[in-house]
Order: sequence, then structure tokens, then C-alpha cells
Amino acid sequence: MPQYCPAEPVVAVTRLPEPATDVFVNTQLVIPFLAVIPFSSIDLSGSIDCPFETPGAKARSVFGGYLLGQCVAAAQQTVPATHDVHSLQSTFLLPGNPNEKVAYHVERLSDGRSFSSRLVRAIQGGNIVHFTAIVGFQKRSSSDDDVVAVAPKLNYHEAMPQFGHGDPDDVDADSAQACLVEGGYPREMLDIWRDPFQWRILPRDRQIGQPDTSSLDPPRFRMQSFVRVHPSTLTTAAPRATHHALLAFLSDLFLIYTTNLAAARPVTAFSIETTMNHSVWFHAPDARLDDWLACERDTLMG
Repeated sequence: MPQYCPAEPVVAVTRLPEPATDVFVNTQLVIPFLAVIPFSSIDLSGSIDCPFETPGAKARSVFGGYLLGQCVAAAQQTVPATHDVHSLQSTFLLPGNPNEKVAYHVERLSDGRSFSSRLVRAIQGGNIVHFTAIVGFQKRSSSDDDVVAVAPKLNYHEAMPQFGHGDPDDVDADSAQACLVEGGYPREMLDIWRDPFQWRILPRDRQIGQPDTSSLDPPRFRMQSFVRVHPSTLTTAAPRATHHALLAFLSDLFLIYTTNLAAARPVTAFSIETTMNHSVWFHAPDARLDDWLACERDTLMG
């Protein structure tokens, strides 16, 4: 059965003391494959005694979801609590070192009556920028003058009829691990796979309207799933900003595996798979990640 890591430490950042008031570091040291290790248990002057040594030795960088979620969490701390994130446009510049802290330098670009913008640079190794993002925030409406259209909350059966009117409980609990293996993840490493999310990935015969991919270049695949933060990994008192940061983290999960599945052949040898640019629009600031979400990833959409 899948195993889960705590959700909040994945996106937690700590503000450095004065005078660097808008510089944050990840509260815990993150290493590849979604494992989380407290800094207090690590001697940063030497090599890290990592409990996941085999995958750690093969991995080249920090998983991008950490950078996305933590940059949103850092930027959120520089705006009023009345503001919710509404957009994220980011670029991955260089691979990050999973054995070093990441410093998030937040620049306050603008603060208006309803909107604020922040530039976030993720820095390691002195002044080397590994990741940069523009994060936009919007003040929550408090009067009729400030009303902004909000996406209605729909039952996923109604919002995404292509899910076949299914239910998360109808899908195999091990479906995410099966998808990982099909996409090229080594079967012998499944025991170390950790993330805070509970996935229910629909089998291929539930994928409504799949085209004939034999003549497409690139081939197409649409992966549909239900997903939520596993209830055991997130406190009920977690602020809405934590849910937003976790949603940014979630947006990078299973992206590359969708393209692997489209190719209809597993990754069996040395390969390099990376994301260069990543954009997210947050349309429903009241969404909670401990509720089931309908998730669809299509290779032709981005």
C-alpha cells in the first residue's frame, strides 16, 4: 500500500531574521523522491546520512514541486492575510542540490488596492539563481464593489463527465504505483516513494474518448485521476495559504509521467526529463486539498 509523508513540512518555509526580512529558507531539508528530513537530524558540514541512499545517489536535482510550493509559501508571507494567490509563472533555470538549503528571496514588485505581485528567486550556492517566479495575489472580496467572478464549485461528476460518473473509492488504491511503473519508475524503488497525496488514477479503459495515437506526433495521452492530500498528513487547522502552496506542489506531480505514458514505452535506460517553464492559475481560493479533486492531464494541453 502507498505510504505518505506529512504535508505541511513539504511547503514550509522560515523567514530569516533581520535585516533579510523577505528571505526565507525551506524549514526542512528535502531530498529527491518526495522524502522529507528535519535539518536537526543532519550534519550539514559533511555528507548526509540519507535513508533513501540508492535513489538519492541517482537523482540529479530537487523535485520542482518543492520549489513551486515553497516559493508560493514564501511570497504569501509578504502580503496581507486577506490576499490569496491567483497566479504563478515560473522558470526552472538550473538543477538544485537536494543536499543544501534553498533561499527564497522575495521582491515586492507592486501593491495595489486589490492586487499584489511578488518576484521570487530560489538561490543556492551563494548567489546562483536556480528558479524564479512571478507570484500574483488578489484581495478577497469584502464588498459588492470588489466582486470578482469565482469559478463555481461543482460536483466532479458534473464538472468532468468524462470521468464516467465514477467515485474515488471505485479505483484501486495502488493505481498510482502501477502508473509509476508503467511510466518507467523502477519497481524496486516503490517502497521509498513518498508524497502527501492520495491518488486514484483511472485505468486506461476508463479514459473516455481516447484517440488513435498511432498517427499522432507527438502521441497523445490524457491521464485522469482523483487526488487529495491524505487526511492523515494535514492538520485540520492548516491555513488556506498552506492549501494553496500544496496545490502548487501538486501541479508538478505526474506531469512527465503523462508524456511517458503517451509514448507507450517505459523509460528503461538513462534519460533526462525536466520541466523548463511552469504556470498555474488558482481559480478557487476556497478549495481544500483534503477534499477529493478531479485531475486531468493531457499531453496536448501544455
